[in-house]
Amino acid sequence: MAQLAEALDSKSRGSGFDSQQSHHPRPDGEIGRRSGLKIRRTLSVPVRVRLRAHIMSLSDVLSRTKAFLLDLDGTLYVGDSLLPGAAEFLELLRRRSIPFLFLTNNSSRSTAGYAKKLRSRGIDATMSDVLTSGGATIRYLVNETPYRKIYLVGTPELEEEFTSAGFTLTFDGAEAVVLGYDTTVTYDKMAKAGLLIRAGIPYFATHADRTCIYPEGLHPDTGFLIAGYEHIFGRSPTVLGKPELPMIQAATERLGITDTSRIAMVGDQLDTDQTMALRHGLNGILVMSGETDAQALEAWGHTPASTVDGVWEILDTLRKL
Repeated sequence: MAQLAEALDSKSRGSGFDSQQSHHPRPDGEIGRRSGLKIRRTLSVPVRVRLRAHIMSLSDVLSRTKAFLLDLDGTLYVGDSLLPGAAEFLELLRRRSIPFLFLTNNSSRSTAGYAKKLRSRGIDATMSDVLTSGGATIRYLVNETPYRKIYLVGTPELEEEFTSAGFTLTFDGAEAVVLGYDTTVTYDKMAKAGLLIRAGIPYFATHADRTCIYPEGLHPDTGFLIAGYEHIFGRSPTVLGKPELPMIQAATERLGITDTSRIAMVGDQLDTDQTMALRHGLNGILVMSGETDAQALEAWGHTPASTVDGVWEILDTLRKL
């Protein structure tokens, strides 16, 4: 157990980048500090990581679960195709009035864009059902910082979401840099962000995923920009999406549940979905239908609360409860 705790505290764990993490204990009311800012703990879990020493049965996990956080890419669908059991699983949750929230680190689309994307796949979804890392970033910047002039590396959808929230997107006079998953990124965007990062202004990222899954394979995600700037300028951003606390705070606020031990995080990524579950006391259900394979799980060295092939197994078990 001591080795496991030491491993979780390592900089090589979590998102893979030094976001709000530290190798030293923190005061009980503060999770991390970047650019003079505090991220306050408001959840009913201790600051220290909660560790699980054994795998729980799926039925045990589901029996204690009162709400679900559901990853999208690799969990409910890949590309344009829903994974088996996804639609039926969501229908069962609605029929039983079990709260759930679609939770994604992919900030290339806006909240409205994701709701539309889900509806196009036959999933009934509104904006209130969706929380993206972009949405969590906006919430954090509005509630926790004075920055309203932002240099944003993001898609047109993310830009629109920021401007709709009252931000001015600008290079001249920018008060902070925000990196998103920008599938429209240009060298000019990267160069301008680099100038501001080098100048030392506050620096954030919607998430730190290295890759995003597509039908043809894995594409570079926001993590490749973070790694590049870290290598060149020696600076790491404050990361606000999974697995970091601001994403959990936004999600629990939306669900109306602060006891994270009653929430299941269903997702395919170890360094985001399952690290978030371990770090913040959620019941992590790892699905093997996306980016994680058996070799990666073994190398990870931690134990999700439960591991299944896909959401169809959760559906089958939940039907029996």
